[in-house]
Amino acid sequence: MKADDERAELEVGKLTGTGRLGEERTELTMQETGQWLALSATSAHFFDLDAPTVVRIPGFHAIEFITDGGRTLRSIDVCRVGEVGRWTMEPFPFERDLEYRWHISTPIVKIARVLGLKRILAES
Repeated sequence: MKADDERAELEVGKLTGTGRLGEERTELTMQETGQWLALSATSAHFFDLDAPTVVRIPGFHAIEFITDGGRTLRSIDVCRVGEVGRWTMEPFPFERDLEYRWHISTPIVKIARVLGLKRILAES
């Protein structure tokens, strides 16, 4: 993401396009719709609440996680500016022994809607 103009080229899951940041919120819940970016102290977290999925984009010096590539979002326990974010994700099919995966972020510093993305329709 280019910090100077808050635009990002995204190709995540079934969304594509040049996204720009819109309205900001202090909290994100599963009751919202659309695409959102939650910036933590060390990473960016892209939420597509219509899918619902979450993708973590590790920042400089951030540790990579198995869940970074994107997972189906199960719950958002806390995603609030100034607090540590906590959410759960569905496991992959090969993770038969797991009920869910969880993520705990560094403190959330910004939550903003992502505008200008287009959903790619499945070919029939």
